[in-house]
Formats: sequence, structure tokens, C-alpha cells
Amino acid sequence: MKHFTARRVASLGVLLALASTLFIVESLLPPLLPMAPYVRIGLANSVVLFVIVVFGAADGLLFVLLKNAVTALAVSPFVLPFNLAGSLAAYLAMTVLYLLFPKVSLASASVAGAILSNIARTAVAVLLMRAGSLFIQLPVICAFGVAAGVIVGVLTTFLIKYLPERLTKFS
Repeated sequence: MKHFTARRVASLGVLLALASTLFIVESLLPPLLPMAPYVRIGLANSVVLFVIVVFGAADGLLFVLLKNAVTALAVSPFVLPFNLAGSLAAYLAMTVLYLLFPKVSLASASVAGAILSNIARTAVAVLLMRAGSLFIQLPVICAFGVAAGVIVGVLTTFLIKYLPERLTKFS
């Protein structure tokens, strides 16, 4: 983690509030796939990917953990295992692709994150419900994850490209 200035901490705090709000609002909407109510577009992941790119991987990990804690308190503690597994899987995929393969687009990194997030959430559901048959929904969920990942990746690209430099440069 880089040095913590008041501006950096305040910016991360505002972004945490934004990501948490996006997650909470999205959780209030009806499920996009009734067979898998935990599948969402994941607009909060655009903020996570933005933090990884602008602030770095270490701050991104702390951000993901805090976002999950805040949203579990706001929505329900029941969602924490699902969200934490999905968020950490998405974080790892997006961070590895962004850091190790700089030519990979943010949309591609986001798609990988969305797919791994859906796999991780389904695995948690299988473990908690002891229902291996839930894996049968993975092809549909992952197809949806590709579309959602593209949306999130393009949104993140626009945020980085069009936000004023004073909001994205913290040297």
C-alpha cells in the first residue's frame, strides 16, 4: 500500500460508499435470473476495478474486504459467504490479468472476474446447501457473466478515461 494521505483515504472512502450503494441498490432489484438470485450485473465491480487500476492491488484487496463488510451489514449477514467468495475470486482474476498482462483490456479482465465470481458463488451455494446439482446452472450464469463483465469493463474504462486527472492521479 502506498502512503496514506488524507486525500487518498477520503477518495477511497467516497469510492467505498459508491460501491456499497451500487451493490445495495442492485440487491433491491428483482433477480435477473430467477434460478440464481445472487447473479447481478455487479456495477459495484466497476468501482473495484477502478480502485485496482488507480490505487493498486493492495488497496484493491482492502477495498474488496471493506465493501463486503459494509454490504453484509446493510443487506444481510447471510450474503457474506457468497459475496466474499465472489468478490475475492473476481478481485484475483482482475488483478492478475491487469498486472501480469498489461495489454489485456479492462473489459476482458472484468469478464474473467465475472465468470470466476459466478463459479465461486455457485460453489459456496453448493457447499452450504449440499446440492451439487446447482452446478448445472453454471453455463447459463457464466454466459450472463460475460455480458455483465463487458458492461462493467466498459464502464470502468470510461471512468478512467473521462474522469478529471485530479480524481485519478494520486502520486
